[in-house]
Amino acid sequence: MPWGKGSITPEMATALRCQDRQTGLGVNATHTQIFYNLGMDRVHFAPQSDILHFVNSEHFRVLDIIKTVYQGLGTIPRVEQLFLDEHGYYKGALMLSMSAGEVEAVLVALRLKGIKISIASD
Repeated sequence: MPWGKGSITPEMATALRCQDRQTGLGVNATHTQIFYNLGMDRVHFAPQSDILHFVNSEHFRVLDIIKTVYQGLGTIPRVEQLFLDEHGYYKGALMLSMSAGEVEAVLVALRLKGIKISIASD
């Protein structure tokens, strides 16, 4: 990927996952703060609102895992694309709104696939 062009190689993906991220975000963290601290292999869960923030990549297909869980539950996931700007030009994280009965199934499936989960603290 010279000069910032092209796809991310598996080696680069590994290096990106090793970058330092702030995982102890509080319940008052903004969508933007959460986005900047996500990784390809890390999601952020807010138990107070049952909301999961994540990014999707070809190396960690979090959305595919979520869709599979919801297919098994017989429901449709409520995923919303968040944006970093007010005009909707710059995509941020994806946000999954879950019901109390869906949380455990989603979190367990993500952990089984090697996804790290940071949990919002009080």
